[in-house]
Amino acid sequence: MNTWQSAALAALTILPLASPAQEQIDRDEQTADEIVVLGRSVATSSTRIEVEREILVDSATALKDVPGANVNSNGLITGIAQYRGMYGDRVAIDIDQLGIISGGPNAMDTPLSYMSPMITEELVVERGIASVSSAPESIGGYINTRLARGSFSGGDLATSGTLGTRYSGNGSVNTHAGRLTLANENHRYSLVAELDDADDISTPVGDIRPSRLSRQRYDLSYAFNDGDTSMLLFAGVLNTTDAGTPALPMDIRAIDTKMYGVQVGKRLTENLEIEGRFAYNDVDHWMDNFTLRQAPMPMQYRQNQTQGSGSQFYLAGLAELDGAELRVGVDGIMADHDSVITNPNMAMFRVNNFTDIERDVLGVFAEWATDLDSSTLELGLRYKQVATDAGPVAAMGMPAPMGTNVGTLAASFNGADRSLSWNSVDAVIKYRYKLTDQTDWIVEVGSKTRAPSYQELYLWLPLQATGGLADGRTYIGNLNLDEERSNEIVLGITSDIGRATLSPQIFFRKVDGYIQGIPSTNMLANMVSTMMSGAPALQFSNVDAEIWGADVAWKVDLNDQWFLDGIVTYSRGKRTDVSDNLYRLAPLNGSLGLTYVADSWSIKPEVVFYAKQSKVSSYNSEQTTSGYQLANVAFAWDASDALRVEARVENLLDETYQDHLVGINRAMGSDIAAGDRLYGTERTFSAGVIFSF
Repeated sequence: MNTWQSAALAALTILPLASPAQEQIDRDEQTADEIVVLGRSVATSSTRIEVEREILVDSATALKDVPGANVNSNGLITGIAQYRGMYGDRVAIDIDQLGIISGGPNAMDTPLSYMSPMITEELVVERGIASVSSAPESIGGYINTRLARGSFSGGDLATSGTLGTRYSGNGSVNTHAGRLTLANENHRYSLVAELDDADDISTPVGDIRPSRLSRQRYDLSYAFNDGDTSMLLFAGVLNTTDAGTPALPMDIRAIDTKMYGVQVGKRLTENLEIEGRFAYNDVDHWMDNFTLRQAPMPMQYRQNQTQGSGSQFYLAGLAELDGAELRVGVDGIMADHDSVITNPNMAMFRVNNFTDIERDVLGVFAEWATDLDSSTLELGLRYKQVATDAGPVAAMGMPAPMGTNVGTLAASFNGADRSLSWNSVDAVIKYRYKLTDQTDWIVEVGSKTRAPSYQELYLWLPLQATGGLADGRTYIGNLNLDEERSNEIVLGITSDIGRATLSPQIFFRKVDGYIQGIPSTNMLANMVSTMMSGAPALQFSNVDAEIWGADVAWKVDLNDQWFLDGIVTYSRGKRTDVSDNLYRLAPLNGSLGLTYVADSWSIKPEVVFYAKQSKVSSYNSEQTTSGYQLANVAFAWDASDALRVEARVENLLDETYQDHLVGINRAMGSDIAAGDRLYGTERTFSAGVIFSF
């Protein structure tokens, strides 16, 4: 019996035996362009997931349920968002409509790692081309998340909240979360917290060491709303300690982040309102290669202390003009970074690999949207300037001849012009036509840019501080990089056909100046790289690329209690200047679920499939992966209005598989050999209880 048949049989066998609960979403609220399933909805313009209802450790994992999206995973809580073939800094991610400044040069504290799942109310992916007002830089897409801080309520101040706990047997993953809210119609005070803890994760071929974690997330907020004026003040803390990242050269020892923000909205007249947002955060980040994983020789011990800090702002006015809306605003991101590498066994060893880094983005935008007789139109234009700079660097404590070569690289970098800037214009057009009451067509066209990251520019010494690429290669930066420009078109349709709803979209991106690593021609850098890693360096460079594909979400209501739903995603990326593929793109994948919803309980068995990925990047020495299928089952039972019980079984048939977007193992002493791709988890049982009051 093949895997598909086994998965289907197992799912159907368990189905009549289960008695879980999950709140039923009112299908009467479903619009013509929206596919609604339990805790999720897919519309023409966005995909929305209620993350707090998902049994997850990393909120980024929820992206696997979004058409067109996926996640590059370098550890249990280091998920890097991927959308339609672009990932990392190319995909803008906000927390309550403002971004986060990362602390580390290898994306260990990814934006979604700040959103602990049980206190994340929702994750929304803007489907297709992101509007120019969404974020200062959004060449690859836009994702917004929102903390679950509670709601306003009428009458006198009243207390509400939640207490919840979840446990997963694989790795003894414990999650505890709570929210306490005091609110009335105009005021809301809220405290939320989540604690996550886990040991090493097991796969069918052995344990992944290290893959443990410990994380605490807290948020204190006050909100005001009287109908014309709204305000949110918040302060938050993230403390992550001893978390394994086996696909990277070091593990997390500590991430200490403080976050502050304010959001204000004011309706000035019946047709005019303004809104403003400001946030600041600072991060202290420590990592090393000897505490959580098998330690190397004493001379190869490395520890890295990094800092990141900065602010983000947004100010816009919204005017209603005869059936149209005009939004005009300014926004910006100001970020600073520093990084120092040392060896605790060698007091003289020190590498200042990033010093006094500055990266500032300032933009102004205008966006006009109107409803016509049977269509809608959005026109957006953004002008932005990105300015970067870096201080002088140095290295010491290395024996000759490496020390001499490294000193020469540092002197060359320090003598170069490091103050750089890029000026560009983004443009987006979105058109939606209602063919019938059941069918909408969409056409989107956009041209967007991304300036180089600070790692792509200022990585002067061959290292693997690459924003989480995790390909095992050493890189050097390039002070002569141009910005990337993506010219994109999206075509889509959403249609209700009786009991079925279908929402496919196709896209094509032509990316001029795509930044990736190619073999370095810097002989000195190659000598240093070969001495350190055994291979010459790659240098970040501009190349030309194309990315195209399609994704679809669908649902079929079999009757009032049963429905089928699923997604399918395909992205293909290749260079057009040479014969090669783009690195770390998800293969063809999808899911098929069968859901039964009763008055107080529900169950969903599903099959997830991934095709083989043979379209890999030769320049990154990327390994191919085989296809696989997995069976999962999720249950939920609303025992009362206040009590919810949930359970999930992942990899029900205990398949052995390798996710193409999971990195290559870099840690010695694991059951998976260093240099092999990490394996997916074995059969995993999880359960949770959530109490609301």
